[in-house]
Amino acid sequence: MTSPIGPRPRVYAFDQMPHEVVREGFSRVAVRGDDALVTLNWFQPGYRSAGQHHHPFDQLSFVFSGTLEFVVGDERLLVPSGSVLRIPAGVPHGSEPIGDEVVLNVDVFAPVRDDLRYMTNYQDVDEAGSENLA
Repeated sequence: MTSPIGPRPRVYAFDQMPHEVVREGFSRVAVRGDDALVTLNWFQPGYRSAGQHHHPFDQLSFVFSGTLEFVVGDERLLVPSGSVLRIPAGVPHGSEPIGDEVVLNVDVFAPVRDDLRYMTNYQDVDEAGSENLA
């Protein structure tokens, strides 16, 4: 269960948020509100996916630099910088960077993905009275 974040606005600097290296070539940070969780993902050129996964809610995947190739179900989709892909709930999917550019991808999950909530624990501490992460 996700606890409320609190009523105060907060600023979080990407470089001060706890980074998680998921696998070599893929790292991420996360931030959440009461009803949504967002991950910022960096894919290094040459990263290879560990395979498809799925979850019981929609995912919006924005690409801000580089190009990601997604496999959604049995469909291959190129998602270049300046694009967003909606992945329907329950559909298996995965992605890999295409080309020589680092990919910055932002994924939006609503409701909050409880399996990723641990990445936002710093916000619970922040709301308890510490300074902003900026």
